[in-house]
Amino acid sequence: MENQVNSHQSGRQLRRPTVRDDARRIALDEYELAGRWGLSVKTLRRWRQEQLGPIFCKMGARVTYLISEIEAYERRVSRHSTFTAAYQ
Repeated sequence: MENQVNSHQSGRQLRRPTVRDDARRIALDEYELAGRWGLSVKTLRRWRQEQLGPIFCKMGARVTYLISEIEAYERRVSRHSTFTAAYQ
């Protein structure tokens, strides 16, 4: 399937949202966000422990990130130059 992505960390099959799915979605899980940013899920988990990264929602064992929070975080860490500090 062209909408499937393998996750090396978990062995899970991840489905990439299509354009139609993106219009209705309000959140991504940690596997989807890791794929979006090219990070490992382990990195996102460490960031949560260290209070880094975007604001997240946790209900039981499930962790999600609101797309509005992801986009706000991406704007906050966007830089025009490598001379500008990334985290202020």
